Amino acid sequence: MPVQKTEAIVLGYHPLGEADRIVIFCTKEFGNIRAVARGCRKVKSRLCGRLEILTYGTLVFYERADKDLHVVNSFDVTEPFQVLREELLKMAYCSYLAELIQRVEFSGDADSDTFDLMLETMSIMKDAHDPEVLVRAFEIRFLQNAGLSPQLDSCMVCSNDVGTSLKFDVARGGVLCGECKGSSGLSARGSIVPISRGTVELMKRMQRTPLKLITRLGVLETSRRELRKVLRSFISYHVSAGRLRSLDFLTSIENDKELSAAGSWPLVETS
Repeated sequence: MPVQKTEAIVLGYHPLGEADRIVIFCTKEFGNIRAVARGCRKVKSRLCGRLEILTYGTLVFYERADKDLHVVNSFDVTEPFQVLREELLKMAYCSYLAELIQRVEFSGDADSDTFDLMLETMSIMKDAHDPEVLVRAFEIRFLQNAGLSPQLDSCMVCSNDVGTSLKFDVARGGVLCGECKGSSGLSARGSIVPISRGTVELMKRMQRTPLKLITRLGVLETSRRELRKVLRSFISYHVSAGRLRSLDFLTSIENDKELSAAGSWPLVETS
């Protein structure tokens, strides 16, 4: 078993037996890997407290040839990102991104761009006052890395300019112009999502704007809702592993946030 060393981010973990964990890492050089951290749940273990979700550090592991489960030797923490676990909304967003990476990237597929994207996003997220816009930019760039970038410059059907009256075809993966959006038999039923020209231009801008400047973009609430619906529909359709569990939790938090902003709160039973 060769010993490997790489930068890594903890994406999640599962208990194994009484003292061990199976930890999922996003690594700089090896893509996503799963590894057993033996004894890490014991207080006296040198790994105890180091393998929390979103922690960034240097991973040393024993690579098991022809196996999809390796063995953790050590993990030295560079940045714990504790603040992201202390703020509920930011934790929900980052947990969603971590699960998204797990579902789309596969073990053994090295993708340093996705690792760098996740690390930069978490670093900016610590002080971000508008984490939702940052997450939308992550989704757009992550789709590019995964070869699933939506077509935004011209109509998916006729290749003409989309104009101002358009829709987004989730199944085909791009925008439809005013003439083609009403044609029958173009795509799967229910896969056509309304979208404004302004939101399409916003998506293009998010593709090219440096990530550290994304949160400075002024985004209208209507564009936020459109962008959220389009990207979540697109990701849900093209990620074959099923619905992301973290998305249900995130959606409930976002709904509560919208109710709070509107001055309306859901009824809560008290004993």
